[in-house]
Amino acid sequence: MWKWQAEGDAKGVIVLIHSAYEEHKRYAWQIEKWRRSGFHVYMGDLPGHGTQAAEDSVHREPFFEYDKTAAELLRLAAGNDLPIVLAGHGLGAAIAIHSLAENRHPIAALIVTSPWFELQKVPSKPTLALSGISKLTGKGKIDHGIELRHLTKRKFQDEPAGADRAILSLSSPTWWKELQSYLEQAAQMQLQDIPIMLHVGQRDLITRTAAGRNWLSKQAVNEFHFKEWPFCYHDLLQEPERDEIFRSALRFAESAAESEKSRRSQ
Repeated sequence: MWKWQAEGDAKGVIVLIHSAYEEHKRYAWQIEKWRRSGFHVYMGDLPGHGTQAAEDSVHREPFFEYDKTAAELLRLAAGNDLPIVLAGHGLGAAIAIHSLAENRHPIAALIVTSPWFELQKVPSKPTLALSGISKLTGKGKIDHGIELRHLTKRKFQDEPAGADRAILSLSSPTWWKELQSYLEQAAQMQLQDIPIMLHVGQRDLITRTAAGRNWLSKQAVNEFHFKEWPFCYHDLLQEPERDEIFRSALRFAESAAESEKSRRSQ
């Protein structure tokens, strides 16, 4: 886990939770934007990802380890005595929602982008059929089949030459089965009354955006912000429109942090 220090006096703390099959390095642009905008940033690679990836890159880690990572990030963030904004993307959005069920630290707001409640991009039927056979042997793997072209339309010309652009979306049959249960639970969770921002892409190929709308409609909160970004794919903050999308998230986070500071001073 890492902390990036805000420039100048910090307005608050952003805790970022990444999605499946990626790592914190894909968030370098976003981390720098938050830091320069006056927010400390806390983030770590989820178990089985990035610096913690298995040698064969197959995800088989239990989901309670994701919950433990989120809880530790929130614990560290709380040590700053500043408003905390929790932000999760994709699977990370589901992890963020799970983490709030037993969270002991005050959260000023929640930002979720392209949440995984109901996937529309799933492994092929032959792959799933083979996974059923592999359960009997305890071996085998499932390929979710996600590629960068499914995530964003942006050309990666601004990334360093030779940067790793591959998405390794491999998992064990057990991990895949647990994923389905984990997402269903997140979709049913009712959160405390905190400001929620939910943004999705109109052309998301990975997850069903209607499921996100449905989840938000069930939340008994006094403040929420929903937007479906036209022409955008799954990874909103990797898209050509990312500057505009980030500014929207920043305004939301600044407002929530300011409201939390006012509440504490009363």
